[in-house]
Amino acid sequence: MIELTPLARPYAKAIFSAALEAGEATSIENELDLLGQAIQTEQIDKIIENPELSKTGTAAKLTSVFEAELSSLTKRLIDVLAENGRLNLLQAIFEIYQELLQEHNNQSSIDVFVVSNPSPESKETIINKLQALHGASANINFKEDASIMGGMFLKVGDETLDLSIRGRVKKLVNQLNF
Repeated sequence: MIELTPLARPYAKAIFSAALEAGEATSIENELDLLGQAIQTEQIDKIIENPELSKTGTAAKLTSVFEAELSSLTKRLIDVLAENGRLNLLQAIFEIYQELLQEHNNQSSIDVFVVSNPSPESKETIINKLQALHGASANINFKEDASIMGGMFLKVGDETLDLSIRGRVKKLVNQLNF
């Protein structure tokens, strides 16, 4: 599968810049979240992939579906994406936009991957330690991933810290293979 992030980054930066100028950064984030989730549904995918619709027709149909929820900035983004055949980038644009907004607000986003949700006491300990390291405004999200087998895997921006059993096994295999 093709990596969409490099293709989505210029669009995300452009909409972020425009949203900051208009003072609508948070509302645009919500709109992009809505669109990112919507394009993953079968009904919206049918609109985007419909060969009978022109590029402008596809954009018009998509904006009409979400008419009440979208601002003029987001509608213009949809028009540009449709014109360039890039509506499939909406989810990636949303993710990059979120990163830009968090960076702008001096927040960091931390994903904690665990096999199963930790107990409330363990969760509180993890949150306190991560906030001590990365600031009290850090957004900490717990996600379940059975493939790590145990322990945890942390993702802070572009950095990762693998404290999982899967990571330790991989490290041991690499050491044994020289």
